[in-house]
Amino acid sequence: MSGRIWGVGELIGELNAQLAGAFGDVWLRGELSGVKVAGSGHRYFQIKDAEGMLSCTLWAARADRLRFKLTDGLAVLVRGKVNVYAQRGSLQLDVLELVPEGIGELQLAFEQLKAKLAAEGLFAPERKRALPALPQRLGLVTSSSGAAGRDVLKVLSRHDHLQVLLVPVRVQGRGAEGEVARAVRWLGRSGRVDVVRVVRGGGSLEDLWAFNEEVVARAIAACEVPVISGVGHEVDFTIADFVADVRAATPTQAAEMVVARLEDQERRIDRADEVLRHVLARRLDRGGLRLRGAEGARGLASLPARLGELDQRLRRLEALPQRLRALVVARHRRLESTTGALLRWPVRFGAPRRREVVTARLAVAVERLRFVARRRRMQLDGLGRALAALSPAAILERGYSITTREGVEAPLRDAADVTAGERLVTRLARGELRSLVLGRDVATQGSLFGDSGESGEGRGENGSS
Repeated sequence: MSGRIWGVGELIGELNAQLAGAFGDVWLRGELSGVKVAGSGHRYFQIKDAEGMLSCTLWAARADRLRFKLTDGLAVLVRGKVNVYAQRGSLQLDVLELVPEGIGELQLAFEQLKAKLAAEGLFAPERKRALPALPQRLGLVTSSSGAAGRDVLKVLSRHDHLQVLLVPVRVQGRGAEGEVARAVRWLGRSGRVDVVRVVRGGGSLEDLWAFNEEVVARAIAACEVPVISGVGHEVDFTIADFVADVRAATPTQAAEMVVARLEDQERRIDRADEVLRHVLARRLDRGGLRLRGAEGARGLASLPARLGELDQRLRRLEALPQRLRALVVARHRRLESTTGALLRWPVRFGAPRRREVVTARLAVAVERLRFVARRRRMQLDGLGRALAALSPAAILERGYSITTREGVEAPLRDAADVTAGERLVTRLARGELRSLVLGRDVATQGSLFGDSGESGEGRGENGSS
């Protein structure tokens, strides 16, 4: 054997040295195939075209910096070093850089995340929540030094009653997405706000990228209160815009949405107040006309005196049962006296005759007592019906009322007895009204309780009152 004998590892090392010197870093164009993610985080795949295929390795440290996901069929440009993998003796490419072909890395990551979240239903219109009709406590997630935050606060300052809870965060750069997501989650769980607004001024795709991260999108979707997204300019769209309940074209518009709802409610309240005032004014006018029409009714002036008379009759009727009981007791005593007298009649009548006479007298006396009791009961029933018909409560049920000064039981009979500023209490059939005297009209009114022979015109006036 005259030739040199190589060790396997020695030969592979020599080959790798020759490959490194001959090729250095190389760029390859092709499609990804057989993408696998190892437990260590390394990515293994093949890059191929119509004429060949080469195995590739992307170590975890570099793979974690990619913003998009490696998928089979993705057209890419790959930079790496060609070498022989000693453990398998196969040629492979150690990938140093990988970019999508024909589309930017960020744009590809945007489209991939958008498709993923859309498939999960996070963009569905039916999960969007409406803003509250009267938001009073607003959460604001933005930079404390950015112009967007100042513009939003300037718009919100038009309403003094609005409470704004600002959570300052970084809105661009590495780690900004974590701050934004934590702020949204904290505001949603705090119970201190009705609406959360996430705003940032315009910028490039790289500047707005924090709002295209999955962690921000999921924080907005899980927020307990509605979220308004106002990121960038009108032409800018971020993943946060698609997930949020309401998307505003600009940060200023995000604030205008809240203020516009409040202003709309104020206009509705003003219109309702105007209508209510008009309705009350018309009712007061009609009430005034009815009162002026009732001024000529004589019964209104005599109503308190008539009520006083009825009250006295009611008191007499209340004492009637006691009188009836006394009458019954007197009749019983008289019966007992008569019975004793009968029993003391002379013996000449004889015991049998005396018993018959006494029994007859007792029967007559009992019948008389029953007659008296029936007559008294009928009188009592009649008086009760009269009392019910003429009682103050019945009069009140017919639409009349009794007015007294506050704290005084005596009813008012004359408008001249009161002065402006006095407080009055008006008793109705059910409940009382309290009022304040603004003025008075002193006039003589007709009798409400006229004789039955009065004309029909008089009764018509009383009924209309």
